[in-house]
This record gives sequence, structure tokens and C-alpha cells, in this order.
Amino acid sequence: MNKVFKSYGFALSLVLFLNIIFWYSSFNGGNIYTKDSFEYLHQSENLKTGNYWYAGDPTQPFNNDKVSQRPPLYGVMIFICKSIIQSNYFILLLQCLFGVLIFYLIIKLLKEFEIHISYPIILFLPLLFFPTQMIYTNMIMSELLCQAMILLSFYSLIMFIIKHRIIDLLLFHLFISLAILTKPVWYLFWIPIVALMIYFLWKKRIKIYHLSFVLIPIATVLLISLHNYNQTGYFHYSSVYRTNMVNYNVYLTLANKYNPDEAYRQIINVQDTAETKGSYKDYCHYIESQNIRILIDNLPMYLWLETKGIFNFFVDHGRYDMYSFFAIPPAENMNGMTWYYKHEGIKGVKEYLSQFPVGLLIYLPIISLINVLITFCFLFFLMNKKVTVEIRIAALLFVLYLAVITGPIGAARFRMPVYPILLFTLPFGIETMKRKMN
Repeated sequence: MNKVFKSYGFALSLVLFLNIIFWYSSFNGGNIYTKDSFEYLHQSENLKTGNYWYAGDPTQPFNNDKVSQRPPLYGVMIFICKSIIQSNYFILLLQCLFGVLIFYLIIKLLKEFEIHISYPIILFLPLLFFPTQMIYTNMIMSELLCQAMILLSFYSLIMFIIKHRIIDLLLFHLFISLAILTKPVWYLFWIPIVALMIYFLWKKRIKIYHLSFVLIPIATVLLISLHNYNQTGYFHYSSVYRTNMVNYNVYLTLANKYNPDEAYRQIINVQDTAETKGSYKDYCHYIESQNIRILIDNLPMYLWLETKGIFNFFVDHGRYDMYSFFAIPPAENMNGMTWYYKHEGIKGVKEYLSQFPVGLLIYLPIISLINVLITFCFLFFLMNKKVTVEIRIAALLFVLYLAVITGPIGAARFRMPVYPILLFTLPFGIETMKRKMN
């Protein structure tokens, strides 16, 4: 029996078991859709009619924002799946299988290192305290596909560093390009890639002509931006950048510096003026320039919120994800404990906590504690000199890029694409921690 517990197969069986539970839950009251989900489904329908990957409802008036709202890859995946079986639950089943393969890939990667793991199941126990993973695996959302592309790119990069095979470096750039085609948050990742490739060139790990691989993700961004220009008259990668900047960065900065009413007032003023512009290009340029102006004018507050967002990125428990999947989003719980404390003091905190079931009240702090431990292990991994510096740099680039670019929100959902990388670093971090303690 002890031998079974020490096997990687037993560890993977836990991942499979969790996927089965959540997939079954999706049939029994689980909410498998968000607002984003319907945009992906619209993409699939529009692909059928030759309307590219437009994310808007074709029966409604044309919306320029919807042209670039969602990159095409997940919509294409839905289109292919529905060409086989016309069921969204079939898509979820495939996502569950992909979810298991993702964690198999972590095991495969760890086997390339001389790291002793007595009980591999410990590696995946954190999944019990990261419900976001199973929730978005079982929703019509692009998170799992993006996670798969990011892990495959990370895996390829590590294989290049270990085995010095140029084909792995090429695959790294290809998978990153597919991640860019899945979630727009990765469209600027070519910038740290350029820095990484220059580092490899400096260390004589590659030849100068291998720098041309960087053109793959750059060309991906440029081609999608060119498509959006042809459709809307404005050269840009995704309208999500602008809407998120308004709804999160600008709103939160103004709301925290002044109050929510003042934040809405300033945002509406900008929006009303933008509506008077003559073209979609001028409309977007005006809003984007005003967003930047507001953030610069309130830079100390924005930087403080960005710092908090990075912290939340690593420790957030994902309660909003649970509310969404289990269809229990009471309006009063949408405001966090900090909001209640600011408005009603200790009495407000007690009122806030009283809204939660006792089990959830115990579960959420445990999740945050586990997340803190995983974060510390990641930091100890970065200090582990037994791991080559290139591998530590690679892990840092992926995780830090996403933590910074997702901004003041820093929710658990945004951590999901790099969560397998954090789990990969776990045994190395534990090893370093033990050595320092001894």
C-alpha cells in the first residue's frame, strides 16, 4: 500500500478524481457560463458563417469592440468540438482530460531533475485548495486552454535549457504564440522573450540567427492587429486592454483616492467625450490617452493598488469563482471585508463574516494560507542554486509577467495559467527551505 501512495499514478488519480467531481457538478446545478462564455460561443457560430472570430451576437447591431474582444483560438476549439458533438458538456469533458494531461506534464518535467519526492501526491494536494483550477476547467472559458499553452511553452523552454535542442526553443515560441491567440494578456510577452533570447546569445547558448524565432510571437500580434485594423480602422490587438483599463485600473484608482461616485463621474465624462469622436480609431485613442493621463495624475495611488494586486495574485482564495460556478453570488458578498470595515468598522466585519457558511469561513483562510506557503516555496526555488540560473529566470519571467500585467485585481483566476509552474517549483522550494532550516 505504501508503494501505491508513493507512485505518480496515484497522484494523477487525485487530479482525475477532482475533475470528475466538478464535471459531475456541472450537470447538477453548476454554472458553466460567464458573460465571457457567450462571447466565445458567438465566435464559434460566427466562424460557421464566415464572419471571422467576431465575438458579438450576429443578431444584434455590429459592435467594433467585439471584433477584437476575444482572440480566435478558443473559439476555433469550440467550433471544432461542436462539429463532432453539439454539446457544451462534451467541450468540458475534453477540458477535463486536458487538465489531467497538464499535471502529467508537470510530473514528466520533474523527472528530468534530481529531486526526491517521497510522496508525489503532496505535489497535487494544493489543488484541493485551489478550486479555481477545477472550476474553470469545467466552464466554457479559455483559461484551461491558455494554461495548457503556457505550460507547453515553459516545458519546451526548460527542455531547451537542459538538452540544448533548438527544436525545443522553436516549440517554445510556437506555444507562446498559441497562448497569445488564446488570451490577450500574453500579447506583450514577446518583450521579455527578446530579453531572454539576448541573454541566451550572450551566454552562447544560441546563434544570432536563432533570434529570428522571436518573430513568431511578434508576427502573431501584428497579423491579428492587422486583421482588427481591416475590420475596424484601428490597429490594435484587443479591445480588452482598453475596457479592463477603464473598469479596473482607472476605476479602482479613482474610487480609492476619492469615492466610487467620483470614479464613475470621471469615467462617464471621458466616455461621453469619446462618443463625439468621428471614428472608432479616434474614440479608442481618446479613451486610452485619458486612461493614461488619469493614472499618471494619480500615480502613487495606482502604484499602491498595483502592489496590492501583485500580492493578491499570489494569495487570493478565489471566492468569486466559487460563487460563479456554484451559482451562489449574493450581492452583499460581492463587497469584501475591507469594504465592510471601511464603512462600518468592526461591526461591518462581523456582519460580513456572518454571511458565510461555517465550512466556507474555515476553508477560505486555509486556501490563503496554502497560497502563502506556495509563494514562499516559489521564492525559495528562485534561491535554489542547485537549479541552473536559466531555469530560475524562465520560471520568474512567466510568473512575474502575469502578476504585474494583470494589475490591481490580482484574482486567483489570473494566477491559473502559471499555477502548474508554481507547482513545478514546489519540491525545489521545499528542498531549499529544509536545507536552510538545517
